[in-house]
Amino acid sequence: MTVAAFLGATVAVQALFLGLDLADRHATRGTRYDGERLRPQSLAFLLVVIAAFFAIQAAGFAFVPRVDALVAWVRERVARGIPAMPAPRGWRLAILATGLFYMAGFVDYAWHRWFSHNRWFWFTHESHHLPTQVFVGMPGLGVRPFAVLTVVPLVAFTAALTYGILRLLGRPMWEWTVFQIPLLLASTLLVTSHSSFMRRGWLAHDVLRRLALTTPQEHVLHHTTDLRGNYGNFTTLWDRLFGTYLDPRLAEHRDKRYGLAYDQDFLGAITAGAVRLPPSWRKRFQLDRYLNIER
Repeated sequence: MTVAAFLGATVAVQALFLGLDLADRHATRGTRYDGERLRPQSLAFLLVVIAAFFAIQAAGFAFVPRVDALVAWVRERVARGIPAMPAPRGWRLAILATGLFYMAGFVDYAWHRWFSHNRWFWFTHESHHLPTQVFVGMPGLGVRPFAVLTVVPLVAFTAALTYGILRLLGRPMWEWTVFQIPLLLASTLLVTSHSSFMRRGWLAHDVLRRLALTTPQEHVLHHTTDLRGNYGNFTTLWDRLFGTYLDPRLAEHRDKRYGLAYDQDFLGAITAGAVRLPPSWRKRFQLDRYLNIER
């Protein structure tokens, strides 16, 4: 799979679940806001925020290497002098890709828990936890202004760990194509774990949880105002091993409030609270529909 095809597949997955989530929100619109209608200017404002968040996200990725180049750069430094080999096929590729997926899950868990949720770096992740409605179309969920600060370390550390282990074991230094399957699966789960459409039933949850793959019901608990856990964005394996797993089937984990536990808005979330939207804007654009803000 070429890099263009890989990126195209990730975009297609996000577009698919964006459409499903928007359809789900339309179908359930009567159950929210006591029937209050969304004003046209409020929708326009949300679209402007999404565009602004996307511009910041795109600008960040413009200054870093492509994923294949990043993996190659790491390989050259970890396995200097050892040539890259073509990726294995068949069951060997399946085993290697599975191992890489859960290894990447460890890097993701550690980075998410101890960097993104660290008080010194919380400003890089705050916008992601801002919305009180968790679905793919919300600013901060579908598009993430500071995503580059998560994606690049995830790929780099996973590649370094992988090539380091392969070198210690005397195994071939495979090309970056072996990373495509686990990265594509991880990027898909990053989308589905935030999907309101996928939370409508429990069948997918019951299947995915048996493989320790993060389900929408599990990850939405990570977005509550009071619970701390389920840090794995695409696998719950490490949450289970480190004691931070939250079971969505438990009664005490139901009917929770989502978003931040303090007053914040879209502008404040990308400026570390230094600048916030004026009260008149908050009221005019109905931001209390999506954020936990003071009225």
